[in-house]
Amino acid sequence: MAAANEVIDRTPGSSVPPEREASEVTMTSGIASLLPFAERAIPSFAASAGIAAAATLLGLAPYWVIYRSVDHVVRGDLAVGSLYGLAALALAAIVLRHLLLGVSIYVAHVGAYRVLYEIRLALAEHLARVPLGYVTRRRSGEIKKVMGDDVERLELFLAHGIPDAIAAALTLLAMSAWMLWVDWRVGAAAIGMVVPAFACMSLAMRKAGTHMGDYQSSLAEMNAAIVELIRGMPVVKMFNRAADEVRGTETAIRRYVTTVRDYSGDFLPLGTAFYVLLAANVLAIVPVGGWLWFREELSTTDLLFFFIVGLGALAPLVSLLHLFANLSHLSSGGDLVRDVMEAAVLEEAARGATPADASVELRDVSFAYDDRRVLEGVSFRVEPGTLTALVGPSGSGKSTVASLVARFWDVDQGSVVLGGVDVRELSNERLTRQVSVVFQDTFLFDDTIAGNLRVARPGASDAEIEAAARAAQAHAFIAALPQGYETPVGELGSRLSGGERQRLAIARAILADTPVIVLDEATAFSDPENEAALQEAIGRLVSGKTVLIIAHRLSTVVGADQILVLDGGHIVERGRHDELVATDGPYARLWRDFNDAATTPLHARAEESPDV
Repeated sequence: MAAANEVIDRTPGSSVPPEREASEVTMTSGIASLLPFAERAIPSFAASAGIAAAATLLGLAPYWVIYRSVDHVVRGDLAVGSLYGLAALALAAIVLRHLLLGVSIYVAHVGAYRVLYEIRLALAEHLARVPLGYVTRRRSGEIKKVMGDDVERLELFLAHGIPDAIAAALTLLAMSAWMLWVDWRVGAAAIGMVVPAFACMSLAMRKAGTHMGDYQSSLAEMNAAIVELIRGMPVVKMFNRAADEVRGTETAIRRYVTTVRDYSGDFLPLGTAFYVLLAANVLAIVPVGGWLWFREELSTTDLLFFFIVGLGALAPLVSLLHLFANLSHLSSGGDLVRDVMEAAVLEEAARGATPADASVELRDVSFAYDDRRVLEGVSFRVEPGTLTALVGPSGSGKSTVASLVARFWDVDQGSVVLGGVDVRELSNERLTRQVSVVFQDTFLFDDTIAGNLRVARPGASDAEIEAAARAAQAHAFIAALPQGYETPVGELGSRLSGGERQRLAIARAILADTPVIVLDEATAFSDPENEAALQEAIGRLVSGKTVLIIAHRLSTVVGADQILVLDGGHIVERGRHDELVATDGPYARLWRDFNDAATTPLHARAEESPDV
């Protein structure tokens, strides 16, 4: 998109804004930002938790069966019938437990995908309302990571984390209560390692958590660098720049690896101590249980119970640890979602006004991309039904003017007025019915030709689509395609030539039938064979319309009602072609340069070989 070309910032970005340092990315803030999206899924999560709790209690039945069996063995009164009965009970509990866990996970998935749907829909709707520069200033891998990877990671936690968390927590509580009920002294010894273990884990996560902001930003930079390398591979190969580009991608990958290494280095010492302490409860169970058994204060059955159950009683804590780790990623993903949702939007008027006519006017407009001033005090008026051309050197602000008229951004100062109404007072629906833009770079969706044309008017009939295509001189090549109007165009319209894509863009604008047309050098990519067809198509498009055209080929605007010459963000000349040529000013110099370039032949001159 030409307008975007003027402002795109290719500096590698970060998904975590600089104003939000790593220390500010807290678990509670990230999760809190996701709660509004989960409101409609709460019943599913509550049902999943309840079913998981029932499944967990059934999971304790085999331990109880073992306990009873050991007791019978120790007392010497084990009967074959009772053994079979206990085994059948254990089998039934195991089967029912897994059935309930399956149902719990299924219900949790229903809720999780509801949350993902709500988040992605909200992100898409919000991105449609933010200034175009918010998207164009970010490398393509960043927003994809938020909407794809970060949101998808939420599903893993929501769909699996809730049942697993309920099962782990309830198992730990039930096993602890059971051991304390059997013998509080050995039970206390068995679970006594929990406090120092959790202290180690808390310190480990706090220390490693300082790297979370760097982790997210380095991951976003690496993703963006890889996507850019793949998309730019044709250019890389053409100019044999593979080594340089790969080296740039390698730098991003190395930064990510360094961040992960630092994160792991801070976590591992205390994290390892956590695992060691959980496994070390055997050092307490064996001496305490043995001492009580020798003193005949603990039965053989209960001692064997602690040996069998107590040694694995703290295992659920490991599951809870992994859930907490996922929770930190969930929180980080929530922060990134919040960053997108907090991006400033173009406010829409509550009650959109109606333009009185098809005039276009800029009144003392100034505009800057971040700290780079692009337009300064620009004023002009385009009368209804006339054609005004914007010309000037590259970077003079021509395409920015086009974008402001279509309200892809809001002006910093001044106003853009359509039919006597400030564009900020127009509803989006009214604005899109007033202005159509045909850009130099045509974007087509990976859809059929008909589907791409219906973007302009979703309810258009087949006959209306064909009429627009005929007016745009596109029907002939469409009819020659294997599936006609139902032919897929491929990603970004890759199955069509540049001229064909341009004619589809014009057909789309014809179908929209707005009174104001903005053309950003719509014939820039046409070849001689297509240019005549494009010029005729544009003639059909602009007939009777108010037209603002950004022109690089000055021959296309010789007959314009008004030519505005921009340079350095200012209008330095205005008038008709003959008037401007006669004044011998900036436009006259551009005209001479254009004619010289058009008449200069290109040829290769071979150097003479020296005599041998």
